[in-house]
Amino acid sequence: MADAVSREDLQKTVERQEQVIAKLSQTLETIQSRTRKILTSLPLGLLVLNEDMKIEAANSRIEQIFSYPPRELAGQPIKFLFPEIETVEADSALRRTPGRVKSQDYIVCELFANDFEEEGIRRIFLHVQDVTEKQRLEQLRKDFVQMVSHDLRTPLTSINMLLSMLGQDRFGKLDEKGYTAVKRAQSNADYLIKLVSDLLDAEKLESGDLEIELQATSVATIIRKVVDATQDASRAQNVKVVTEIEEGGLIADEDRLVQVLINLVSNAVKYSEADSEVLIKGIGGGETTQFSVIDHGPGIPENQREAIFQRYKQLNQPKNLKRRGFGLGLAICKSLIDAHKGKIWLESEVGKGSTFSFAIPKLKI
Repeated sequence: MADAVSREDLQKTVERQEQVIAKLSQTLETIQSRTRKILTSLPLGLLVLNEDMKIEAANSRIEQIFSYPPRELAGQPIKFLFPEIETVEADSALRRTPGRVKSQDYIVCELFANDFEEEGIRRIFLHVQDVTEKQRLEQLRKDFVQMVSHDLRTPLTSINMLLSMLGQDRFGKLDEKGYTAVKRAQSNADYLIKLVSDLLDAEKLESGDLEIELQATSVATIIRKVVDATQDASRAQNVKVVTEIEEGGLIADEDRLVQVLINLVSNAVKYSEADSEVLIKGIGGGETTQFSVIDHGPGIPENQREAIFQRYKQLNQPKNLKRRGFGLGLAICKSLIDAHKGKIWLESEVGKGSTFSFAIPKLKI
């Protein structure tokens, strides 16, 4: 009797285990099916490589890019599609390389690789994106920026010099309307020259060619240069620029920090009312050197502060305070401070003003 019960219990246990195995198998099959669906529907091309750098599988996007069906790629070395590549190492870095399609034409591809190990067998997943059109547009942009630099900046500088000479009565005395017209033309020329300079800096930032040249300087030297460079604009706006300096030396790219502060002070002056003050503060001598530009303008709403350092972003401005801009200045400032391993930030209260600050750590030449 006991033996019969034991056999019955054992049979039930086996049946339950079979049910569990069946459910696990079904779940595994579902997961594998979903995985295959995800891999085949990825917007990026996907190649699966074995340890010999031969192609084991490819998704449908690869066929769209290279015109090879997956069966024709199976067993081919990676060099079959990418002639300049012998082997692929899994890392987080994107790599741009020529790719050869079935017609033997070449395209430009970006590759990203990571590895995957299953049952002791290592495979590499190679993600592929066709960036031929992207590279063409990048080159067009670079050519445009170079054209702007060569064909606009030089003549604009010459025009600005001529206008300055006219304003100084070098070619005869002007009447009041003449001085007003010259002043307006100079303002427009200055704006265009700054726009060209910002475009060039933005292009250098995009390509990674913007470099900083470290040298020994001081808080007072930097602020003095900024005051000298912004005094004409502040006088025109009837805004007084004042300074508060706690002297200290630092290692930095002096010209680039002056550029950042000029941008911040110019913005502060533009948005300040007549007969107000803009304060430039500099504190040196510690582990970090900090500069701040404080105005009493309209302030910046909280919902706009996050985007203020992004490229081509401009704030919504009150109708009575519309100011020209291209949305590059603060983005360039942030990139220059980042290059110094520093940080830049904003504190503002609507209706009371804004404080832009940045801090530079101790650097070595």
